Amino acid sequence: MPQNWNVAEPGARLPDRFRSRRSIAVQAALLIGLWLLFSGHYDVFHISAGVFSVAAILLLNRNLARVRLYPGDVHREMRLGRVVLYAGWLLKEIVVSALQIARIVLSPRMPVDPALLEFHAELPNAGSQVILGNSITLTPGTVTVDIDHGVFLVHAITDASAASLVEGIMPSRVAGLYVGDETGEVTDVALIRTLEE
Repeated sequence: MPQNWNVAEPGARLPDRFRSRRSIAVQAALLIGLWLLFSGHYDVFHISAGVFSVAAILLLNRNLARVRLYPGDVHREMRLGRVVLYAGWLLKEIVVSALQIARIVLSPRMPVDPALLEFHAELPNAGSQVILGNSITLTPGTVTVDIDHGVFLVHAITDASAASLVEGIMPSRVAGLYVGDETGEVTDVALIRTLEE
């Protein structure tokens, strides 16, 4: 590794200390932004309370990146630009799914066909599995029931609700959040059972 980081060679990795500080700064900025957005108060007391809360959260979670959720788990660096794009895409998916569920609920025929779906997604680490599981649950019409080393059990209210999972769209987007991982391939898709009334 070069010692002078101001003139680093093309493609050179950032030092761990710099990456750590950059990560903390990004987390702090995002948390302060959320605090300001949700509090709606911009006086000295509320902003100070926000800064104190963010500092406490960062202090409590400083070693979280080193925790391995299960043996063999690996830490991968996320791409900030991809995270922003993913958040926008997920918000769009949430709105589209909410409209589809609203149409089903308002329909006199109520075309509901709930089922449990099991599939395996090739993801880089446990953190990406948690992101995928939470993204599935945030999308109306689907709920992540269980995750076991990349095998997901999902309750879907209709076939359309599970379409992006079966096609691997959401898993591949989650995998793309991490440096060096572009797969997110979905395999071993199985309909466990249809849930009838």
